[in-house]
Amino acid sequence: MSSANIDPANLSSTSYTTIAAWSLAIARALSVSKIDPKALFEQVGLDLDALQAQPGERVEIDKMTRLWQAAEQASASDAFGLTVGQYAFPMHFHSLGKLLMSSDSLAQAFEALPDYSALVSNSGQIRLQRTPQWLGFTISPLKGVEISELAIDAFFSSLMQQGKQMVGHRHFVRRVELMRSAPKSNQAWQDCFGCPVVMNATDNCMWMDRSVLERTALTKNPQLAESNELAVRQYLLDMQALSWRQKTSQGIHAALLNQEPTAAKIAQMYNISERSLGRYLQHEGTGFRELLKLKRQELALHYLINTDMPISLLSDTLGYSNLSNFTRSFRSWQGCSPSLYREKHREQFCS
Repeated sequence: MSSANIDPANLSSTSYTTIAAWSLAIARALSVSKIDPKALFEQVGLDLDALQAQPGERVEIDKMTRLWQAAEQASASDAFGLTVGQYAFPMHFHSLGKLLMSSDSLAQAFEALPDYSALVSNSGQIRLQRTPQWLGFTISPLKGVEISELAIDAFFSSLMQQGKQMVGHRHFVRRVELMRSAPKSNQAWQDCFGCPVVMNATDNCMWMDRSVLERTALTKNPQLAESNELAVRQYLLDMQALSWRQKTSQGIHAALLNQEPTAAKIAQMYNISERSLGRYLQHEGTGFRELLKLKRQELALHYLINTDMPISLLSDTLGYSNLSNFTRSFRSWQGCSPSLYREKHREQFCS
């Protein structure tokens, strides 16, 4: 694939998905709110009946984002995601529910979740932050992949609900930080989480009391735990039946959030050697450097068309050593400077 194949009007990759169970949680919340979910699903190109029959299927993140937007509009509530979180029961997520049930403690369950974040969605980076007292469950959207603010609300709300069922109260949640724009009132979020909620934060993070999580023991059958662990891993294998080209591209996208991607780091994500990764990519007719170049091109076009990000900052974001190198590389892709490209294409592709 050459740079000429990148269509500025269609920069989002359909490889980014989320589990269909989230859409079913939205449907349940809409029904409780006396809103017909089927019509909204059809509006965004989703078949509710088919998803109900296969809740473990994957839904393209673009369609899910449109579904969240439609649900927010129909409910007339920017806090609708908090309601959806109440209906995202773990066992509706099949293997994810099994993973939680296989843990010795609530702390262990939350510690394990980032390793299986793709069970929920592969369109964001999930990681843990730790202090001596708190455990921070953090979700960072991938650059260029639009995730609804309501989806983040729903995920944190569902985690809190699950923890509440195990602990017996919600006071293990100490603070919630959200990147979302501040609503007219934080009251719905404070009522949901029962703790301080900060909007316009630098990241999405739910901070939890480690001492409460660690002393919440869960009943676990060793044989069942082993079976559940195998089921989780098999689901991941089935879900990630993507080419190594696609998986490497997604890994590069995630790594660009915080660091310069390398083949070694991407190989580590998938628990294989750098040599094996190179061999797999060569078999598919590509290589790591080519995929890194293509991902940088994709994100450069996205930010030039859809944001006001200064070109110097975009150069830094994409990992270029200086603006001159970025401009020179961009000219080789598109035959013009980044500023001229923005001027020529932005009006046409902005919506």
